[in-house]
Amino acid sequence: MFTKLIHFVKMSWMLIWRLLLLDAIVFGGRSDTLLMAAALIGSFISIFVFNRTLVTFPLIRLLRKRPIVVPADVHTETARPAQPRAPRPVVTGTGRGTAAGRGPVKAGPTLTGFVGSATRNGRITGFEPGALKAVPVPNLPNMIGKPGAGLHGAAGMTQTNITLGVAGEENFAKVLRMTNQLGRFNTVWSVPVPDQDSFVPSRYGTDIDCVLGTGSAIFLVDLKNYKSGDVRYYNVDNELYCEDVATGKQVGETKTMSRNMEMATNNVRRHFPGANIVPVVVFMPTDKGEGVLDNVVWPGGVPAMNLSDFLSVLANQQDFSWSLPHAGALGRMGNLLNMGATKV
Repeated sequence: MFTKLIHFVKMSWMLIWRLLLLDAIVFGGRSDTLLMAAALIGSFISIFVFNRTLVTFPLIRLLRKRPIVVPADVHTETARPAQPRAPRPVVTGTGRGTAAGRGPVKAGPTLTGFVGSATRNGRITGFEPGALKAVPVPNLPNMIGKPGAGLHGAAGMTQTNITLGVAGEENFAKVLRMTNQLGRFNTVWSVPVPDQDSFVPSRYGTDIDCVLGTGSAIFLVDLKNYKSGDVRYYNVDNELYCEDVATGKQVGETKTMSRNMEMATNNVRRHFPGANIVPVVVFMPTDKGEGVLDNVVWPGGVPAMNLSDFLSVLANQQDFSWSLPHAGALGRMGNLLNMGATKV
């Protein structure tokens, strides 16, 4: 609104002095009040009704229109469609997942070609697969299930995608152990998504990579082991694009963002209405480091963030305890591992 007021004042002034000059030359100054009123009304309609300003110099270009440009620091969503936010947004990143200084967001698939991988490395976190290769997959008493177990034999997935998915979940568990998060929180791995009406595994056969209980929330974590490096991820509607920053080309294929996490969140919240259920999509780094997530939001308002940002979120969480009100919900999620899927 402030920006539009500035445009209104500037446009009104430019129109008024030109019309007064024209009045003085043609009519001898007899219509100045009427012309000033017309200038104010015209400016108001143009700015506040049609959201347009006019190029007012020179006079011959008076009716050539251009859109109002809102500064990025006033409104940062003008270059892309607004994205929904999580119904209970308690997750906040550290700022590394934004695209500050990277330029405007592309409002569509306007990349200039394709490359197989990032041209340059991104931010190196110390949690790249090469650094974790010799670290054993943890198996602690407060871990229910096994990381990656739900992907073995998964329908509709290639062996390459299964291997990448298992590695992502195992590396996530390794990182939680290295940062002492597994000692503070309780986790359930490869948890079947519960049915909407009955607390049994859903007929669709989907699962949640990790259900992580802290002192104040139960996080539903969906892990992505996508290409990374000096890249920028952004989504237009439900299509996810990966831009190689150095070349402006698209890295790999466009990915359609599924609604699995939206369904999982809705179903879990339906069964545990008193618990703080927080969904999040976590991007795991590759050996090229981690890229930039430019306001990436999965369907249903599920936020996405890099592993390093999610670790920062967890660092501010209180330790889990079985005496907490939502502890029973975490225990019941673990029970889903021993149940069979419902029949269609």
